[in-house]
Amino acid sequence: MKKSSHFTLLYVEDEAFIRQNAILFLEDTFNEIYEADNAFSALEIYEERKPDIIITDISMPKMNGLEMCERIRKKDQKTPIIITTAHTNTDYLLKAVELQLVKYLLKPIDEDELKEAIELCFERLQQSGSNIIRLNEDFNYDSFNHTLLKDDTVVKLTNRESLFLKLLIKNRERVCTYKEIENYVFSDHGMSEDALKTVVKNLRKKSDSSLIQNHSKIGYKIVIDA
Repeated sequence: MKKSSHFTLLYVEDEAFIRQNAILFLEDTFNEIYEADNAFSALEIYEERKPDIIITDISMPKMNGLEMCERIRKKDQKTPIIITTAHTNTDYLLKAVELQLVKYLLKPIDEDELKEAIELCFERLQQSGSNIIRLNEDFNYDSFNHTLLKDDTVVKLTNRESLFLKLLIKNRERVCTYKEIENYVFSDHGMSEDALKTVVKNLRKKSDSSLIQNHSKIGYKIVIDA
């Protein structure tokens, strides 16, 4: 399986032994892996971290994996999702098709089948459209490598600037709230107003001041002049 330094994974499984073994197997494939032992925690992580790929078990307490996927699909039709389960169930299979899931894997999970499923996810992400997003006449964004380009030259960004821009572009249809920004960009440290203003100010200097729009008391949105 190809190694990806760009994609992130959310792995959802209530059995710790299975989850930890799977993460150990996959850790060299993904830039980062987030883990959850229930659907509610997984939904919180999904909202905060916006993973590129999701793998989830079906049978979990309080909310099963398909119900979780249904919630995600109400606003996100693109993120590739793989379902795992210990039982073959026709209703589950039909629901998986309806939710446009990439693969339905039976436990115990075969490593080759898991590799194949993840390769399909990679292909789907790369074929979903051009990786180059035009921001305006001077700037583009490479969504595979998460880089800002000016006239085909990479603009050097700090880690926080890069995360902030990635979050805005991934959610370019709407305003990203201050809470989302704090959880995603400042996850390692609490976000202060000054710290956020510094990130915004520096990113505007490195790109175009009109790209990043503030919505008072709500958050920020990227304005793409495509």
